Amino acid sequence: MTKEQESGMALPMVLWTITLLAGIVVLLVGVLDGWISEESRSGKLFKARQQALSGIAIAMSPTLKPGDPILTHSNSDHSEGYSVVMKDEGGLINPNAWLGATPDHRDLFQKLFASWGLDINQCATAADGLYDWQSATPLRSLHGAKQADYEAAGQKGLPPGAPFLSPEEMSWVHGFADVKDAKPEWPTYFTTYSGTNGINILYAPKGILADLLGLTSAQADTWITLRNGKDGIEGTEDDFNGKPPGDVPSTMRLMGLRNVPPNITSAFTTSSWGSIRHIESTGFFNGVKHRITVVTSGGSLLGWSEQ
Repeated sequence: MTKEQESGMALPMVLWTITLLAGIVVLLVGVLDGWISEESRSGKLFKARQQALSGIAIAMSPTLKPGDPILTHSNSDHSEGYSVVMKDEGGLINPNAWLGATPDHRDLFQKLFASWGLDINQCATAADGLYDWQSATPLRSLHGAKQADYEAAGQKGLPPGAPFLSPEEMSWVHGFADVKDAKPEWPTYFTTYSGTNGINILYAPKGILADLLGLTSAQADTWITLRNGKDGIEGTEDDFNGKPPGDVPSTMRLMGLRNVPPNITSAFTTSSWGSIRHIESTGFFNGVKHRITVVTSGGSLLGWSEQ
């Protein structure tokens, strides 16, 4: 090979090498930038969680009341801090109350699931599945699932034949997948910590008011504004402007509801703001947020979740 030929081949090799190295540099820069961004977000998330924990530590005091200024805190430029909201856990649905009643209230589950877009068969399957999960009898409901069905799916030892320990446990029920798909926020409707005497209609959240009672969005907002009083905060002395409504039928009439079926009316109760608190603490740091939700009673921790 002549020197001219070697020289002619060297130039493309050099250019190719330069291009390869440039590509590697660009790739590394992208990878490093991703690592740095991820590390930066992780650091912010850690600090946001610390702020949320601070809010929880303060709100856990049983003597602290909703609306106390200490439940909200931020630094001078509002880039770091926490905000805590207290709610009455009694306003949520206790599935054990519905399923353990005689007769049981699978019809209420079906009404709720239908409002979320499930068809009649999906509603029946989910409701029967929930019943069979907590029922101690080996008998299988028409659309439900018992031990043999769970074992066939590789889930040994299920169902437990005992009440639900948490709303999350409901997601393990056969036939409940359609509910999860139709309503991703379904856990926010349920609790296993409140009493079994019914949903406190005075403090039920907007979703339950709309999906179970059939209120329009505007009607539900109007009711919540009325019940929270002038300060707009649930659980304070000015709720209902100091004049709480009477029994469930009277309350429903005040809400504008007429001719409510007995099975719906019986699912609710009225009582003062309860002792079981639903506390949501949202911590934030430089645009990143972290929420911690706890359920407490008398300062004792009953439940904990994070997102």
